[in-house]
Amino acid sequence: MNTFKIVILSIVQGITEVLPISSTGHLILIGKFLDFEISGDFFLLSVLHLGTTLAVIVFYRKVLFKNFFTKEKWLFFLKLLLASLPAALVGVFLQDYIASTFHGSTIIAISLIVVGLLFILFENIDLPTKKISPEKVDLKSMLIIGLGQTLALVPGTSRSGITTLTGIMLGLDKYSAFKFSFILGIPILLGSTLYEIAKTYLDSTDPSTLTASLSVVKMFPFVLLTLVIGYLSLTIVEKYKKKKWLTVFGVYRILIGILILVLAI
Repeated sequence: MNTFKIVILSIVQGITEVLPISSTGHLILIGKFLDFEISGDFFLLSVLHLGTTLAVIVFYRKVLFKNFFTKEKWLFFLKLLLASLPAALVGVFLQDYIASTFHGSTIIAISLIVVGLLFILFENIDLPTKKISPEKVDLKSMLIIGLGQTLALVPGTSRSGITTLTGIMLGLDKYSAFKFSFILGIPILLGSTLYEIAKTYLDSTDPSTLTASLSVVKMFPFVLLTLVIGYLSLTIVEKYKKKKWLTVFGVYRILIGILILVLAI
């Protein structure tokens, strides 16, 4: 374990996960820059995502835990789980294929550019949208946004970015869609982390050594660092959201995508 490099990756994850610019894409690219191969290390990717997932849970604790013991709240949780199934199934059955096919620099660059262009387009056309709380999103819309979430398995797409765009297409205003994208991501991100921990443990040559458990213990400081950075990033994003913030992120994505293409030549 290279502590310095994982600290850098933890900071990058904490910042990029809460912005619609693709955390996985940035992690893979930074990993290549640091000569630290991460594209096939699903365990490390999942553990880093655990930190930002916990940050989202803490940040949106009022949405998640208010009226926790009511029927309406548990129906909301059930709908979130159902909406998360498409991405979960695709991730489980096509994980290795996606890693071997879509983790190249060119694919990441194209994904960054295409979604960046969509950000600019969607923010600058007049679409009928409405502000709505996460609990009020209907099941049909949740399922459609959940289907959109499967595209985020391609690095460079951005899970929060593609689900925000899908939400806008369904009539949510961009702030409601962005907020809901984080809530929707909780089941899939927690699930993928538990899956990778279990897989690491089962794949161990000697399961009695508790390889996975020890790895989690070693990774705890990095999870905590990612949690803190992620929470601070969410606080900043919530406080400083501007009228044309999707356009700003869109331009950033396009510039980064072009830079990656130039460097790949």
